[in-house]
Amino acid sequence: MLFPTVDRQLIRIIIGFTLGLAVTAVVVIGIGLGQTGQFAAMATATPTKTPTKKVTVTPTASPTDTLTPTPTETHTPTSAATPTKTATPTPTPVPPSPTPIPPTPTLPPAITDTPTVTQTEIIEATDEPTLAVTLALTQTSILTGTEVITPVGTPTPTPTPVPRTVMVPTDIPDYAEVEDHFWFTRPFTDAYLTWGSYYYPYGTSGRGQYFWHHGIDIQNPHGTTIVAVGDGTVTHAGPDDAQLLGLWLDFYGQAVVIRHDRDWEGLPVYTLYGHVSKVLVQEGQQVKTGDPIAEVGQLGVALGPHLHLEVRLGAATYFNTRNPDLWMRPDFGFGVIAGRVVDYQNYYVPQQLVTLHRASEPGRFWRETFTYPDGDEVSPDETYVETFTFSDVPVGSYLIKTFFDGRQLTVPITVTNRATTFVLLQQTQPPPTPKPPTPTPAAPPTDSLPPEGESTPTAQP
Repeated sequence: MLFPTVDRQLIRIIIGFTLGLAVTAVVVIGIGLGQTGQFAAMATATPTKTPTKKVTVTPTASPTDTLTPTPTETHTPTSAATPTKTATPTPTPVPPSPTPIPPTPTLPPAITDTPTVTQTEIIEATDEPTLAVTLALTQTSILTGTEVITPVGTPTPTPTPVPRTVMVPTDIPDYAEVEDHFWFTRPFTDAYLTWGSYYYPYGTSGRGQYFWHHGIDIQNPHGTTIVAVGDGTVTHAGPDDAQLLGLWLDFYGQAVVIRHDRDWEGLPVYTLYGHVSKVLVQEGQQVKTGDPIAEVGQLGVALGPHLHLEVRLGAATYFNTRNPDLWMRPDFGFGVIAGRVVDYQNYYVPQQLVTLHRASEPGRFWRETFTYPDGDEVSPDETYVETFTFSDVPVGSYLIKTFFDGRQLTVPITVTNRATTFVLLQQTQPPPTPKPPTPTPAAPPTDSLPPEGESTPTAQP
């Protein structure tokens, strides 16, 4: 009795299972047919989508029609996002007439390329900072190799030359036998700038803009530590409103003066550090080379934060200064050029433009300076008796040029490592005599008789 019951139950289960499968199959088939219809509709839409992607690449007017249905489909955010991006260029309904204007948005990439080129040119030009200021003076380079030239465009700082009043002494030392006296190091550590200003060197006036310079200026940020350039004793530390150190009281604002342990030919040697913002030493204190003594400032007659450094010989006064370029040891791989400019009568030529050219670029000057003024305004070195210097010049071959009295002088020199190269620029001939003007034929007199056969008109009453 058990098996027939089981058989009936099994039969019922099998029948139920079979019916379930059949119903499921019917449902699945129905769903599939419905989705197939949707897919068919989608399939008909896809051909219009694929062109839209291709059409966006080639901007034509037809994509604008196909783009309008696509936002209504909104199948996926990606497909909807691409039309919106492509819609931004297509809103270039600028094609009607202002077609030239859309290219202007595309110009920035081209413009960004050109500044890079001009920037390199500027950099090449900012490699010679002084040239940009006196570019008109580059006419001297054209005069290379000429013996006699007309004085038109003479590269002098003023229209008329400065009178020459001081003759070169007869007992002047022979510069070829002079030994350097680079006693001092730099007033800053290697982490900061240590070179003096090319624009305003010792013995110049910044083309008449400033006082005659009795030292050198080294620019560094406000508060930069200044160190002693040599061993010695501090003789002044603080404001100069009570002790005269410059042209007048409070000329430097604050300053430190060191009397160094070594004398030069029996004369005391001093260094002055001016315009400092803070003094780190006291009067009477012993200092060693490299000891911190002050901080950079801009007190007194200073236009910005910098150190004004002086070397004073014989006494610690303003008119006992010497050129620091001939006292501070050059960096490795660099040297100093010193020289003097003399006319054919053996007079110093004051305030005379002198240009420095690389031998590889003789037609383009790299740096320039001016000779010292006549008189006791600034003093030259006792051994070199120079009237100009170029400091911190890389080792190599150069040309020194100057133009006066109708002729240009060009002298080749070689700068050696950590040494002074001296150059004498002296005219040996008087200025060329200008040619007398060619006489022009005399014009006939205005009261000459008329030609034969003609009569002079007379006034009618």
